[in-house]
Amino acid sequence: MTDTDDTLPLAGIRVLDLTAIVLGPLATLCLADFGADVVKVEGPAGDGIRNSGAVTVAGMSSIYLALNRNKRSLALDLKKPGAQEVLHRLAEWADVVVHNLRPRSARDLGLDPETLRALNPRLVYCSASGFAEGSARAEEPAVDDVIQATSGMADLFARTGGSPRYAPAIMADKVCGLILCQAILAGLLRRERTGQGMSVNVPMAETMTAFNLVEHMGAATFGGSGETGYGRLMTPHRRPIATRDGYIAMTPYTKRDWQGFLRAAGYPDLAESARVTDPVLRNTEVGMLYAQLGEILKTRDTAEWIDIARAVGIPVAAVRSLDEALEDPAVRDLGFVVEYPHPEVGPIRGPGSLVKITGEPDAPPRPAPPLGRDTAAVLAGIGFSEAEIDGLLASGVALAG
Repeated sequence: MTDTDDTLPLAGIRVLDLTAIVLGPLATLCLADFGADVVKVEGPAGDGIRNSGAVTVAGMSSIYLALNRNKRSLALDLKKPGAQEVLHRLAEWADVVVHNLRPRSARDLGLDPETLRALNPRLVYCSASGFAEGSARAEEPAVDDVIQATSGMADLFARTGGSPRYAPAIMADKVCGLILCQAILAGLLRRERTGQGMSVNVPMAETMTAFNLVEHMGAATFGGSGETGYGRLMTPHRRPIATRDGYIAMTPYTKRDWQGFLRAAGYPDLAESARVTDPVLRNTEVGMLYAQLGEILKTRDTAEWIDIARAVGIPVAAVRSLDEALEDPAVRDLGFVVEYPHPEVGPIRGPGSLVKITGEPDAPPRPAPPLGRDTAAVLAGIGFSEAEIDGLLASGVALAG
């Protein structure tokens, strides 16, 4: 049904993608980049992200283009009679169904796991939601900002000084999207072993809370009234540090790191202080060490400090802008940013596949499709006759781009 490279790891896997915005589309993008045939189902207005971000052609925004390459677009009006039959036939065709509908909406559309897995017992059924199924908030809508707030992420900024704020990235959606992809791959592996599909839900609020607590469980790990938070990350002194001509990220971590750097920088007495040599004190007072590091680094240029840190073996980098990162030859030459023509938009560039297979080149990306471009082809591929397709288009159940 597609021209996907059959040497890719997921070649032959068929994915019914009923997701929108960022979380679900990132998960299915990873599957598509690995060779899965991903059919993206959109309503008459299209995915809401189609016009978010930079837009030169309506419906083909920068974010949509980045998240939906290598997919096919089927446009359906899910509110019309007849749409459910199409969805059920697609579920019979698919290996994976993934959606980010609220539980009630999924049931109303006949997209609940019980219905679909009765049609296709080998189906890997994955849903993402704002809040956990069965919880008091299960039917509430959610967006990335709400999840950053409820998972404790916004509070982390307040605890390092200032007030709660959001990370200037769609952090919760992207983290949960990668976890959703992981769940789908686990489901496919289990099916290979058992012959049976499975159902899984990734609730954003609860998943992000657990994600944040990996390092920030802190003393609460041991019960009682222990405080959450990882001290090294809570100090306001942990930030890019000003040098004489810019900013630098430098992270001495072990006793060896600190002593090696301080000796090379000309501070042998500080290198022998208890704050450096005693691991418990170093952990407790790491904020003060960072503050001293800030005073030291402002005395020389960034390039000088990078040379010293590299000689000692400390992780280090100059702070650069997104524009500078975009133009990094390694990012471009290794395919983490790709350039290719788009028939509707013209020449574009965007993020490439997030994972590279060692020794194998990336397959050339297929541009993200306009709304409904593949409607007729997808319907024909799951067994609808030409007359039936014409009827679906005439009734408005299906739409062709």
